[in-house]
Amino acid sequence: MLPVLAELRWPILERIPLFGDLAVSPHGISIALGFLIGAQFAFRRASLRGIARRPTARIPEIMQGLATRGAIGAIIGARFFYVVSNLELFPIERAVDVLSWFRIWEGGISLLGGIAGGIAAGLPYAWRNRFRVTLLLDSVAPGVAVGIFIGRIGDLVIGEHLGGPTDFILGWRCTGNLRDPLAPYPWPGPVEQGCYDVALHQTALYDFLAAGLVLAVIMLLERRPRFDGFFMVVFAVLYGGGRFLSDFIRPEKMVAGLTGSQLTSLAAIAVALSWVALFRPQRR
Repeated sequence: MLPVLAELRWPILERIPLFGDLAVSPHGISIALGFLIGAQFAFRRASLRGIARRPTARIPEIMQGLATRGAIGAIIGARFFYVVSNLELFPIERAVDVLSWFRIWEGGISLLGGIAGGIAAGLPYAWRNRFRVTLLLDSVAPGVAVGIFIGRIGDLVIGEHLGGPTDFILGWRCTGNLRDPLAPYPWPGPVEQGCYDVALHQTALYDFLAAGLVLAVIMLLERRPRFDGFFMVVFAVLYGGGRFLSDFIRPEKMVAGLTGSQLTSLAAIAVALSWVALFRPQRR
């Protein structure tokens, strides 16, 4: 008889050694690759859709500027949302503690905060160059899905975003840390990252699968003409809904038993659906 798959298993690698004490994080590498490849997805769709309200030959140049501003905004937004969602980790009694808010290289970022920050930083530049924002966000939506899909690979490599013990078929058991021969360790309770001796919910895996599904749905729906803003709404509803559900198994809570990401997801879904209800873009 064939064995039944009861859980997923793989070792983690928290740092890739280069030389001496210098090492890089697989997480950081996957985020950078996700952003670059996702930006290329967005560039291609922006050029096909015609996002400028007037003829211009500068769309590639403007999109490069938009990507630069989006990257800066994403870094700021990702760190800001993380700090706000985890204020207990960032006391403000002493000035030196306040400085820890800015030490992003020590870890601690929010994916949804990064998306919000990237959009907030890019929109003024888009308006100034007279881009049609709905078409621009339609172009960006599949690129963000690609970025999340690739970026989450880094979370899987380092064993981050863990929930509690489970016997779910997608439960994950760490088989060791490639730089720590003592791992896996006894599970200590709610954790963010590590290698433990029980099968746990791996929320980064769920997010990885959700982003892949959202990307597949968008690419399928792209085969027919849609109203301006359609893919922006699809992304907000599908990815926001998936993130809202998967975050119930995350240990950190913020308000009313919900995480900061859940609150952000609900806000994004509400804004997207309210825009459709108020402006009725499907009737244009």
